[in-house]
Amino acid sequence: MKGIRLATIIICAVSLSDCKKGSDEHQVPAVAVNLNISTNLAQYNDLNFIGGWIYLDGGYNGILVYRVTNEDFKAYDRQAPYQVINDCQIRVDSSDVVVEDTCSGSLWLLQDGQILNGPAAFPLKEYQTYFDGIMLSITN
Repeated sequence: MKGIRLATIIICAVSLSDCKKGSDEHQVPAVAVNLNISTNLAQYNDLNFIGGWIYLDGGYNGILVYRVTNEDFKAYDRQAPYQVINDCQIRVDSSDVVVEDTCSGSLWLLQDGQILNGPAAFPLKEYQTYFDGIMLSITN
């Protein structure tokens, strides 16, 4: 009888602990993204150069697109992943290699979305990209 009670208590404790989220866990909500842009159009001209970037509508709070190499692009949601409830956007700083959260001051590398300096603890939310030489597709 004593063993059954102990087993029941352990099972209940494990079950309840799985539901708890950390207080600093601020994930950007998932939204459908399916964009196609032609890099030949004038409004996307900055993407024709390595290191070029643009802001787009879409995602949860806008999208930042960055050209890493001739074939590789990165697309990030502009919603800062720290305290999402505040609706703070990220922006490219004057160096063109770092992205900053306008509210918390957290910094991420533009090239891969990894955090440089916090209080944020999560990388930028990244979307998938595919480039055929002219058309850039951004999806999730």
